[in-house]
Amino acid sequence: MATPPRARDDRLVQSVARECARPQDAFALYERVAALVRRQVPYDAAGWILVDPDTMLLNGVYEQDVPRTAHLSLMELELSQDDFTKFVDLARTGVAAASLSAATDGRLELSPRWRAVYEPNGFGDELRAVFCTADVCWGHVCLTRTADAPWFTLREVDLLARIAPHVAHGIRTGLLLDEAWFDPAQETPGIVVLDDDGRVVSSTPRALDWLGPVDDDRLQRSAVLHEVAMRARALAAGDVDGAPAVAKVRAVSGEWLVVRGSCLETAGQTAVLLEPARRADVACLLMHLHELTPRERQVAQLLLTGMATADIAAELWITPDTLKGHVKSVFAKLGVSSRPELFARLSHAPVVRSSA
Repeated sequence: MATPPRARDDRLVQSVARECARPQDAFALYERVAALVRRQVPYDAAGWILVDPDTMLLNGVYEQDVPRTAHLSLMELELSQDDFTKFVDLARTGVAAASLSAATDGRLELSPRWRAVYEPNGFGDELRAVFCTADVCWGHVCLTRTADAPWFTLREVDLLARIAPHVAHGIRTGLLLDEAWFDPAQETPGIVVLDDDGRVVSSTPRALDWLGPVDDDRLQRSAVLHEVAMRARALAAGDVDGAPAVAKVRAVSGEWLVVRGSCLETAGQTAVLLEPARRADVACLLMHLHELTPRERQVAQLLLTGMATADIAAELWITPDTLKGHVKSVFAKLGVSSRPELFARLSHAPVVRSSA
């Protein structure tokens, strides 16, 4: 009996999550993830790209069968031309994956890059995904098929969107661990290494500053370390699927932290990394704390994308007056009076401290 597509998709997400739960060089990670994806989402050429998260400029690529001149042309067009599904726009609006055929309603010729690069090189549809943690982009991928191949389906787009958070987590964690291990004086991020029995193998001073004793029998603040480590081990073993091993916790100082887990090559050891949260990391949590309703959270999230209010009303199928009422309530609950203030409250501050 053939395996249903959904079950195959779930297995792929689980396999990618397993790879991304182990720290490794970003190019090695891309090579392994690409091999997994290509078996289930066939493509003829691809660029798996690393970017500078501050500028979104490309700083590395794992290339698969992309002509050099075509790749250079695509890079130039990405910087100089307005187009559909640009990487910077996907990252800004929180769209994890999109196909060119869907974005153009099947009229690929509307895309400048398709006319300039894909059509002359015999390519057809394109599928893009961005690898983001909160509002920070660490890389992206562009998959293409030849002109005679079927277009990417909505199921395939959804599948790339499901694996994107895991790949982002894998890139981010690998970079953090490289930075920490190669510089013994580095105190950020904080690191705690646990064995499979939950014993603390080592920890950095920064981790102790944030959480206090990490081998406290009562667990208390250190419980998050064990929870995240257990999920990282389960993901690496393929025992669970779903979100990466990431949690948020308040430090002793009241500062919000993001806690990430990753299994080490050393058998039976898991590294748990702690770093100050950006506002975007805890934006949803802040909205819950200030008791925004589900509809108000939707409105706040769309306001953060920069979408015009008329477009937000149309997106949510509500009248402009109803939207004004929701916006007024969002602003009042979060203590802001304008969209820029809302953006600053939920998106930009590098460190978030609790007012409690």
